[in-house]
Amino acid sequence: MTKKRLLRSVGGTLWPSFLTAAFASVVFFANIDPETLHMQTLPDWRISRMTGYAIGFFMFWGVGLASSIITFVLTDGGPREST
Repeated sequence: MTKKRLLRSVGGTLWPSFLTAAFASVVFFANIDPETLHMQTLPDWRISRMTGYAIGFFMFWGVGLASSIITFVLTDGGPREST
């Protein structure tokens, strides 16, 4: 894989997953307050509201990145057959 193709592949997986995480965070946190979620799930943890937003964003980004990587591997990541 050439360097240019590798950079396009990395960009093609990171950018859509970032946009998906941003959209999912907006939708999720418009309905759920991280402080309320924190008190109901892990009351022993001492995290701020902003930390809750960051954790949620990175979790959504991880899911989106996994989806993008799987799509890349299934569509373009395999070895090419020569004819």
